[in-house]
Amino acid sequence: MRLRLLPISNAGRPPLGRHIEHDPRSLRYAHGVLPTSAIKSVDWTRRVPVFDQGQLGSCTGNAATGALGTDSAGRTATTNVTISAAGAAASHGLFTAGVHALDETFAVALYSLATILDGVTGQYPPTDTGSSGIGAAKALKTLGLASGYTHAFSLDALNSALQAGPVLIGIPWMKSMFDTASDGRIKVDKNSGEAGGHELELSKFDAATGEYWVPNSWGTSWGNDGWAYLTTVDLTWLLSQAGDVTVPAWTATPAPAPAPTPTSADAALAAAFQTWRTAKGL
Repeated sequence: MRLRLLPISNAGRPPLGRHIEHDPRSLRYAHGVLPTSAIKSVDWTRRVPVFDQGQLGSCTGNAATGALGTDSAGRTATTNVTISAAGAAASHGLFTAGVHALDETFAVALYSLATILDGVTGQYPPTDTGSSGIGAAKALKTLGLASGYTHAFSLDALNSALQAGPVLIGIPWMKSMFDTASDGRIKVDKNSGEAGGHELELSKFDAATGEYWVPNSWGTSWGNDGWAYLTTVDLTWLLSQAGDVTVPAWTATPAPAPAPTPTSADAALAAAFQTWRTAKGL
């Protein structure tokens, strides 16, 4: 199924730019499900601040950039990434080779690349077309920042994926969800009407309370300093409404080869060689 949702302006509220793109080929890349006993609470540290997309429908780029700047199993995230010459060459001129800070500028460029890879009619810039979670994952892979991605097709698979790191969720955004409760709960009123579609990083799960915490990309004035949570019941329902979960697999950064440690024999040989050079006037 391939259904496009264009960004919608909601009376001065942030636009919603997530497209629904469910490619049947994704079924071949389903994320596995762990035993229930293996599902624990997780709180993956985010190394980058909460972003603010302003009036641009760049939620997919913001969510993917946030996940890139969040720790995962065996990987400590940083506030910048290095794009290789090959990645830059494949980026349609949107990125240069070198070090890039993971900030709003990067997120918008990633969103731009996602719109191209989505094949949307119109691209950003100049047109704020919106994009999909798959498009954002493709952009990460194109840049060499992700080795691939899988899809969680159930809540059990989502919980399993969270054990290894953050995921991207694409969900319908109900009109009630622009506001949060005092404790940070996103208010999901099924009868409030759908405002559009939104993409979010999901990086914290409390197995005891069933709370799924997301850092949004609407600045720190929204929710609790930019964060909020969905209950298990609400997230389950939202995902059932043509929602999707994309799980990036991060490209491993090779550890530098350790420098050889000189032995006492090495040191003695070096000293003897230096004595010989001095005696010869070299």
